[in-house]
Amino acid sequence: MTSLSSLPPDLTQAILGQAVETRVGAGDMLYRGAEHAETAVFGVVVGGLLRFYVHAPDGRSMTVRYAGRGELVGVRGLAMETSTGPATQRYGGRALNGEALQDSTLLLLSRPAVTALARRRAELSWALTREIARQAMTDQELIATNVFSPIRARVARHLLMLAMRVGRELVLRVSHQEIADAIGSVREVVSRALCRFQDEGLVERRGRLTVLRDPRSLYQVSLG
Repeated sequence: MTSLSSLPPDLTQAILGQAVETRVGAGDMLYRGAEHAETAVFGVVVGGLLRFYVHAPDGRSMTVRYAGRGELVGVRGLAMETSTGPATQRYGGRALNGEALQDSTLLLLSRPAVTALARRRAELSWALTREIARQAMTDQELIATNVFSPIRARVARHLLMLAMRVGRELVLRVSHQEIADAIGSVREVVSRALCRFQDEGLVERRGRLTVLRDPRSLYQVSLG
């Protein structure tokens, strides 16, 4: 469990003792704008892939975080749960949304139990602090890429982040529009970038699948 994986066995057992497994279908929302108090999720991703994004008034969106297997989600909301501010501030604001990109399984953790343990056990508090810091750094890097990098670099980065290994290949099932939504661009621009990647032999289209033919070169492109 990311920064929680090094906790003593008794703490791990106490955290997982009240956990509940749940499944989220591809396209289902985990967070929805102002409804965070009702849809807040705190737990570990056992399998699948989640996307958290901000939604602009003009309809565009930009991904601020992906969470895959082993990732902890909702930890920042947990840390702010005693805030006296509105619930929408505690859970990320009205612009933040979360959805499952793939059929996903989550292990939901007990918010009261983890909060109580963190107040008593310094090692858990420190682990949660490290996890929040790690996520903040990762999010800032992704946002910086989306804002400042050229389109080619942004598309390449998201292809690498979303690809799954199938046998010896890296494969993803994602539309041009979904990539555009992820990087805050438009479909036509993304389509041109992907066509160029195809011409260069970096990717291959197989029906609705995109196969990364040269991940190393795509990584170099992603660096901008």
